Amino acid sequence: MPTLIKTKGIVLHEMPIKEQDKRIILFSRDYGKMVVFANGAKRAKSSLLAGTQPFVFGEFHVYEGKNSYTLKQVEVIESFYSLREDLKCLYYGLYLLEVCNQVIQEMDPNDELLRLLYISLITLKNKSQEPEVIRRIFEFRALSTLGFQPDLHQEKSGASEEVLTILHFLQDVKIGRLYHFKIEPERFNEVASIIHRFFSYYIDGDYKSLAFIDLLDD
Repeated sequence: MPTLIKTKGIVLHEMPIKEQDKRIILFSRDYGKMVVFANGAKRAKSSLLAGTQPFVFGEFHVYEGKNSYTLKQVEVIESFYSLREDLKCLYYGLYLLEVCNQVIQEMDPNDELLRLLYISLITLKNKSQEPEVIRRIFEFRALSTLGFQPDLHQEKSGASEEVLTILHFLQDVKIGRLYHFKIEPERFNEVASIIHRFFSYYIDGDYKSLAFIDLLDD
């Protein structure tokens, strides 16, 4: 008999299966990446419809079978629906989901990265930081959560003291306060350049959402 498990998480991706079903990728607090089948979730009156869309954060009730997981119920805590109403926020949000989808593994939970993703999406939703600032801060802090904390001493010859101070702050501050400050525009370009170099070195990927972001910036 399948075992019922409950776990909080964020939906990273959805894919239609047949005419009425879905397969979702869930970033679970307890189990890392989970591929979950949601039977009938595409039906207009399905109780699973709202809870199986990208960005949804909630508590997921899942049956664990021998070879797969099947969704029984979702208690939505935050849908992040407003991200879909702003194309720029939407694609930056999708980029954060893409990164997490690439780096997390099944049965390898990373609660710190999940909290980072949630806080970043909240900041994006509230528009309390520019999307590009959120992206770069997320990239930099994600490296630490994955065990790739950059050695900032290597940057001494090429970065100003002000920028090194900002980077040290981003490494050490609690995730809940990560976006509670402003980076001056003249400093941000230097910060972003260094973060891009680190992130590209440790985590390389082909992110579809970035192509749309580039189009929006043209």
